[in-house]
Amino acid sequence: MDTQNDQLNTGIRQDFGFFGGLSLIFGVTATLLFYKAAIGLNSLIFTVIISILLILISIKLNIPVTKEVAFCLAGSVFLGISNVLTSSHTMQFLNNIGILLLLDFTLIRLFTERKSSGFLNDLFNIIILPFRALASLGTFFIDGNSFIKRKNIIKNDRLRNIIIGFIIAIPLLVIILFLLSSADLLFKKITGTVFDWLHDSEIFIILLTVLLGTVLCYSLLCGSTKKKVKDDKKEFKASSVIGITASAILLLTYILFCGIQILYLFAGGIFVLPEGFTYAEYARRGFFELLAVTCLNILLIIISEKVFEENKLLRAMLTAITACTYIMIASAAYRMFLYIGAYHLTFLRLIVLLFLLIDALVLAGVIISLYNKIFPLFGYSVIVVTVCWVVFSLSRPDYHIANYLISHKDKIESEDIYFLTTDLSYDAAPVVLPLLEGQYDGNTKYYIERYYDRLSNADSRGIRDYNYSYEKAVRLIKQKKK
Repeated sequence: MDTQNDQLNTGIRQDFGFFGGLSLIFGVTATLLFYKAAIGLNSLIFTVIISILLILISIKLNIPVTKEVAFCLAGSVFLGISNVLTSSHTMQFLNNIGILLLLDFTLIRLFTERKSSGFLNDLFNIIILPFRALASLGTFFIDGNSFIKRKNIIKNDRLRNIIIGFIIAIPLLVIILFLLSSADLLFKKITGTVFDWLHDSEIFIILLTVLLGTVLCYSLLCGSTKKKVKDDKKEFKASSVIGITASAILLLTYILFCGIQILYLFAGGIFVLPEGFTYAEYARRGFFELLAVTCLNILLIIISEKVFEENKLLRAMLTAITACTYIMIASAAYRMFLYIGAYHLTFLRLIVLLFLLIDALVLAGVIISLYNKIFPLFGYSVIVVTVCWVVFSLSRPDYHIANYLISHKDKIESEDIYFLTTDLSYDAAPVVLPLLEGQYDGNTKYYIERYYDRLSNADSRGIRDYNYSYEKAVRLIKQKKK
């Protein structure tokens, strides 16, 4: 694999004309789509363009596009579609994080590890890739200089070096001017005119954005194909007795805890709750702690399988811990349903339920990997998280949250109007706008007017940041004004 990585890295750096050109397309496209624009159609177009660029790179380097890579690219495109359909800034932010992680994993599967090397190794590769890209920032200028020299584009060596030095200095100058101006008022006064021009110059900012995007793209390509640090040490595994001892202690604790859940929570109150607790308060009090324990258990099982020698008793104990973890997941979900029943739905509560579903599905993969060593746990986890998040994202949760609140309350109060018009995006407009008719009183007037004002401002969006949710909400409010 290291030899293959060297060949890929060399191929990219020697063919600067092609890969530098693709990087420039990336930088120009990113600037054209996102400069002074909100998230909307541009997100989808950019994701599609990146997918096409990665496929072109794969063809150029003779790397097969596997089903896993195709799945990741398709998942990122679906998240781009979701950004067009939703007006929730929180959802768009999380979608963008998902797109970046999927593209990160795509680069790893194309260049670094074409097959899974274990859950922890795959996770480490995803975390380390941005740092490897940062370490490769200078390669764009080094390879660009070699390309210009080789093609004899600028014949004079001194002039070529001056131009490259000038390009490198510009972004550094902006940062340094900002820092020094903040540090010394006199220096700020002297350089104020220059700094104001840099800040206000549209063409300068656009060119700087293009340059940064181009360098970033090329650095990612070089960083993802860079030779890994080779570890010649033989893998050492600790005695399984250590794992058995630790697992036994935890298992006894979990059995006691799960017994309490069955008697107090699932049985509907066969035994009396502690004094002063309602079921909703009891559910809310321990929910997040339970969530943390379930995540900890998944990591514990993965690390135990990696660290300790293989042993049937240890495997049986880890399986039992898995069973207890499922009871904890069920307890956490039941607690959340109790809490929702008392205090209704919010975006965070829906996210938590989604996380519990993902938790349960990933845990199933963890237990399979205990008995099947070749099971691709990390790839399975990527598929589970991607599918669950894409379905959740495309469902436009804010609409269902508003619909749930309106249908489960006999009387809508001013605090509910505040929640519907302030905390929720315009995904909920189809159910919120009809409700606002007849609710226009002194307590809610301000919130409703602000809701309409924000919606009228959304009508000024252009083609780059076109958003279906905003467009539908604007259309609905215009129909009501007729």
